[in-house]
Amino acid sequence: MGLLQKIPRKAWIFLDLVNKLVKKDNRRIFIYSNLGFYDNVKALFDHLIENGYNDKYKIIVSLSNWEDYVETAEKNVKYISNVKGLFSFFRCKYCFYCFGKYPVKPTKKQIVFNMWHGMPLKKIGNMVKGHEKTNYNYFTHLLCTSEYFRDIMKKSFNAKDEQIFICGQPRTDEMMTPVPAEDEITAKAALVSYSARFSKMFLWLPTFRENEGTELDILSEQQLSEIDRICGENGWCMLVKLHPLSSIDLSERKKYENIGFADNTVLNELHIGFYQLVAMSSCLITDYSSVYFDYMLLDRPMGFAVTDIEKYTSDRGFVFDDPLSKMPGDLIENGDDFLKFIKKIIDGKDEFVNFRRKLSEQFNQYCDNKNCERVLSVIKENNKGEK
Repeated sequence: MGLLQKIPRKAWIFLDLVNKLVKKDNRRIFIYSNLGFYDNVKALFDHLIENGYNDKYKIIVSLSNWEDYVETAEKNVKYISNVKGLFSFFRCKYCFYCFGKYPVKPTKKQIVFNMWHGMPLKKIGNMVKGHEKTNYNYFTHLLCTSEYFRDIMKKSFNAKDEQIFICGQPRTDEMMTPVPAEDEITAKAALVSYSARFSKMFLWLPTFRENEGTELDILSEQQLSEIDRICGENGWCMLVKLHPLSSIDLSERKKYENIGFADNTVLNELHIGFYQLVAMSSCLITDYSSVYFDYMLLDRPMGFAVTDIEKYTSDRGFVFDDPLSKMPGDLIENGDDFLKFIKKIIDGKDEFVNFRRKLSEQFNQYCDNKNCERVLSVIKENNKGEK
């Protein structure tokens, strides 16, 4: 939060009182993010605009990079900094976030929806060692994709049963909305190679690590060249989408015909949403990213790069005692495993279908593109009877 982080907790307690005293405007929607404009907050915002909510509501968007959006602000939408956003938060009846928050308690006349950014595989919130007593409960609603995750989310945020809101991730609405085939082919060519056209794509989503570069070190240059060759011969490509916090310099990556590297900047320049990208893929390769819970909705094969799972378990920890038992796909421990997995998928072998579908039924209560509508039902329910 920058400057806001310097405010002592005693001052925030005073601001709890301020929030109680300020009258709420039920025609104002507040969206907050201290980590850029993407994921669930962006998906929800896009839905608001596409469905004309800004005709009836003033929408205030508080962002760490708010200046990037001011000149192209939509009708009845205002972009402001996170510092100024605090004052708008006090006035707004409806507030939504998934990255960061104001540690201010909602009033009884306010709806504050914590959509978070994916169901946890890694420990989060109060489950993280040393944060057991940290207060993370500054919301009225907490998104949870199924009953299976209810207790995990309650424990992570010290939440009550009545705060849990069963719903899919708003961000997956985009993933579950079909993309025209020609648009998909063009996008893949733009991301990987302008001179080639591909029918299928491996999407590799490495998890961020403090020791930069290690997430890609599983493959040698020789192995990458071999994957490039195999993909090209079979009409496949592979895109490595870097984590938003990664600082790997894309310009230093070797150029391949059938392997591309991209970050959020590249996707934004090409006007490709992250979950549009996910939907374009035929196979996911990740490690400990919660995106794979979402990917199960597509019912496509997955591989898990678990080269450092013992270290990750001791350093960060998982919400499951045996995380490997919740990974419905090949376990990739080294570069040779990676190559074998690539070849197997290209050959059409997918022996994890039944296991994947069983887990998806546990993890995802909804399998459609209506999650933004479900989240926004809190507004419609509150405004019943209004003209």
